[in-house]
Amino acid sequence: MGIAAICGSSRENGNTEELMNRLVDGLDADKIFLRNYHIQPVSDYRHSNTAPFYPDDDYRDLISRVLEKDILVFATPIYWYGMSGLMKNFIDRWSQTLIEHGRSAFKQQMAKKTVYVAAVGDDDPRLKGLPLIQQFHYIFDFMNMTFDGYLLGKGNKPGGVITDRESIASANELRRKLTEAETRRKV
Repeated sequence: MGIAAICGSSRENGNTEELMNRLVDGLDADKIFLRNYHIQPVSDYRHSNTAPFYPDDDYRDLISRVLEKDILVFATPIYWYGMSGLMKNFIDRWSQTLIEHGRSAFKQQMAKKTVYVAAVGDDDPRLKGLPLIQQFHYIFDFMNMTFDGYLLGKGNKPGGVITDRESIASANELRRKLTEAETRRKV
């Protein structure tokens, strides 16, 4: 069923995209660049007497693409020590999907996913990016997803992450895990 690589960077050809590409190029991966889609912010109807209104935007099509895949890679720049707004907005919409009519199996479907995170920042990301990884861990734990690894890269200007030897070595190791997972899935 393949990989969905979800990129939350607003910058085309930036460091986050570069690192994500190093992880999934050549694999059966559906690259989803959130910057290319219109996803409205979440509206919370959990405690409302009003019938939920779900925006007519690109979210439903994207979440359907994600649900088709076995492995998910979440790639985000580290902005203010957290994930990008594009990524957060996408994940926030899961709250609607959890209660949306006709999507009662959403959490069970997501629980079958194996997930990875790749994040790039400039301010000591291997230390200051850890709260971001913890946030993803809590999200994945809530959804009963299997969190199988992460990568924190250092870069700011375009191409900067390529000069970070530790990032590239970690990317190669994570790519090996993705390749093995894809091979096991095909057997």
